[in-house]
Amino acid sequence: MSPLFSRGTMEPVRIRRPAGLGLWGILLAVILLSGCALQRPADGAAPVTSPPATIASAHARPTSATPSTTVPAPSAPTPTRTGSATPAACPKPASGFVTHAPGKGKTVALTFDDGPGPADRDYVGILDHYGIHATFFETGAHAKASPDIVRLLASHGELIADHSWSHDYPTQVRGGWSLAYLRDQFRRTNAELAALTGRPVCFVRPPGGFRTDVLAAAPGLRMTAALWSVDSEDWKQPPRTTAAATNRIVANATAADGQAHPIVLMHSTKASHEPESLVSSYRGNTVVALPRVIEWYRSHGYRFVTLDGAA
Repeated sequence: MSPLFSRGTMEPVRIRRPAGLGLWGILLAVILLSGCALQRPADGAAPVTSPPATIASAHARPTSATPSTTVPAPSAPTPTRTGSATPAACPKPASGFVTHAPGKGKTVALTFDDGPGPADRDYVGILDHYGIHATFFETGAHAKASPDIVRLLASHGELIADHSWSHDYPTQVRGGWSLAYLRDQFRRTNAELAALTGRPVCFVRPPGGFRTDVLAAAPGLRMTAALWSVDSEDWKQPPRTTAAATNRIVANATAADGQAHPIVLMHSTKASHEPESLVSSYRGNTVVALPRVIEWYRSHGYRFVTLDGAA
C-alpha cells in the first residue's frame, strides 16, 4: 500500500485495510483522515486561509537559475507634475520674454524645439540616465501626428510647452502675425497638448524667435513667452553623424560665456519649412552631443531645471 503523509509531521501513515472493508470504505477512510489534517492547525498556529505569499502560482513563468541583475535606482527622482488641463492653472505670466533659467545659484535649462520627433526617445533615455529633466516646445501639428511621443515625454516628467501649431514665420503668413492669428495658433496647440498630457500649458516659444504680437497674445492665454540665451545651432548639422558636427554642437551649446542661468536651445526634429539643404531634420549629432553637454554643465556647477523651476 502506498504511504500517505500527515500534514505537519511528514511521517508516513499506513492505512490498513480492515477485514471486510471494501474499496469504498477505504476511500471514505482516506477522505476522513485528510479532512482532519486540513482542519486541525498545529498547536498555537492560526488557521491557514490562503496560500503563503512565497508560493508561486502553478501557471507562473519559471525563473532562471542564474541570479537576476539588480537594476540601480535612478540618481534623482522623477518629479510628478500635476494640475488642471486649463490655462487658468498656470501661474501669472512673466511681463516680458524669459531668457534666463529660473532658480537660485547656477541653473541651466535644456530646451528642445519643433517636436515631437523620433530623437525624443533617445533624449528621454539620456535625461533619465542623468536624473534630470528638460523643456520640450511642441508644435500642434507634430503632436497630433505623434501623440505617443508627447505622452512618453510627459510620463518621464519633462515639461511640455507650446511652439505654435504650424510653425510658420511672419513672412509665411498672409498679412503677417496678427493677434488673432497667434491666439488661434496657441489655443489649438494648447488644446492638443493638454488633451494628451492632462497638464496645463504655461510656456510658449514663438517659431524662429520672432516677437511680433507674441507678448500681446501669450499672457491672455496665461502663458509665459520664453526664448533662449545659448543656441546650439544643431539645425545646421549634416544628414549623418560625424565627429566634427557633434563637436560643433557641443561647443555651441556650452558657450554660456559665464551666464549664471542659461537657456540652451536644441531641436527634436524640423518644423520649419525650408528645404533640407538649408535646415536639416537630422538629429543624430544632437543625440550624441547631449551627454557631453550635460556633463559640461554639471562639471561647471550648474543645476538642471525646467522653465517652471522644477529640478
